[in-house]
Amino acid sequence: MDEVFTLEELAAFLKVSETTAYQLVRGGAVPGRKVGREWRFLKARVIEWLMQAGGDDMEHSDAVQRDGFGGEFMIEDGQEKVALWLPMTREEKAAQIEKAQREGVNVSDLVTAYLRDWARA
Repeated sequence: MDEVFTLEELAAFLKVSETTAYQLVRGGAVPGRKVGREWRFLKARVIEWLMQAGGDDMEHSDAVQRDGFGGEFMIEDGQEKVALWLPMTREEKAAQIEKAQREGVNVSDLVTAYLRDWARA
C-alpha cells in the first residue's frame, strides 16, 4: 500500500509552508483528493508530479510557478502569462474595468495609461 500524506505532511515533504501547499492543491497543481473535509495525497503521485514539474509538461501546466526573480507566471494554452502586481486598489481596478467596458476599449490599454500616470506622480 502506498504512503498517504495529509496536507501538513505534504507541506513538510515539499519543504514549503502549509499555505503554499494549500495554494498548489487548490490550483490543481498537486494531485490529491478530498476525503471528507481533509485533503489526502499519495506519495507516489506527488513524487511523479515533482519529477514532471521540471520537464516539458510544464509547457502545458496551468499551475502558477515562480521564476528566478521571485515573479509569478503560468503557462496557459502554450503561452506564458506573467502576474503583475498593480499599485491600485480593488475599487480603482473595478473602475478601470467598468471604464473599458463603457468605452469599448481594451482594459490593458487603460491600465497601461494608469501605470504611466502613477509612475510620473
